[in-house]
Amino acid sequence: MKPPKINVILIGLGRIASKLEKDPYRKKPCTHMGVISSPWGKKYFNFISGYDTKRETCEEFAKTWKEQAQVLPKELPSGFVFPNADLAVVATPSLTHGFFAKLCMASGIKHVLIEKPVAMDAKEAKSLERMAKAKGCKLWINHERRYHPSYLFVKNELGKGSFGVLKSIRASVFTSAKNPGIAFSKFGGGPLLHDGTHAVDLIHWLVGKPKLIHASLERPKKGFVETRAFANFRTKNQVEISLDVSGGREYFQFELDLHTDSHRIICSNDGFQFYRSIPSKLYQGFHSLQSYLPKGFPKPEVSNAFLGIYSEIVNVIQGKSKHMEGTIGENVQILESIESIYRFSK
Repeated sequence: MKPPKINVILIGLGRIASKLEKDPYRKKPCTHMGVISSPWGKKYFNFISGYDTKRETCEEFAKTWKEQAQVLPKELPSGFVFPNADLAVVATPSLTHGFFAKLCMASGIKHVLIEKPVAMDAKEAKSLERMAKAKGCKLWINHERRYHPSYLFVKNELGKGSFGVLKSIRASVFTSAKNPGIAFSKFGGGPLLHDGTHAVDLIHWLVGKPKLIHASLERPKKGFVETRAFANFRTKNQVEISLDVSGGREYFQFELDLHTDSHRIICSNDGFQFYRSIPSKLYQGFHSLQSYLPKGFPKPEVSNAFLGIYSEIVNVIQGKSKHMEGTIGENVQILESIESIYRFSK
């Protein structure tokens, strides 16, 4: 017997929820609504309604997707609950992720997908973890690169030893934001929390939670969020990690540069590059790195991280699997690593 469709609501109808689907350069689907309304998504999901505090955003959403969108008052009335649903997607501004996730759980919704960062600090994330456990809810956090076939390939091959022994990671996240706003919390709210969280997540995913060795922050003036965060970490296995997250660039760049004892792997928004050690043609008695394409590396047309996380959600809700990537517990640790950088830099 075919399982019933999953009833889903979408809270927050902005960029990652809907609007980026109009970007002609992005691989589709690239938004939550893009997945839900795709031919694949329609096999599994029944969309109930979208919600946003801006009327014009709701109207644009309804026009684009031919689906219902309701305007939420900025001050919700006492006792407000969302309609009965199997899954809620929280894609509101970061400052309200925790509030709406808790409201979804209080409304009786058992499965919640939350945009990153899951909360503004580890304390709030821990409270979400406790509430989810008490109510028997499952929470996903949309660190979508964990579900990207290319990143999965690199992680699996590292785990098998195909690329040798990992020695170091250089992670960089550079954005074009030049005028950071006032900090959202005492721990900040700038490039490190909102963009760098993806890099910190991948570091945790690949090597576990590392120990902070050194960190520094640059701020335009007191009371503002950082324009740059730089940190050095080390794992128990002596993997050295550097993290550089900065605004004020004329480009966007996300990159992990992995070095093993025999390989170099660059994982970037511009693509993946692989190098392996061969006898050098430049220096007698030395080895050099040569570019190559490893067997089994996924072709670009099959790579879509958004479909990956939603496939996992479908399998868990339908009882086909219990496996969940990027749990709330892991995201507590991610926020702890980020907060350690802020504290070290004071």
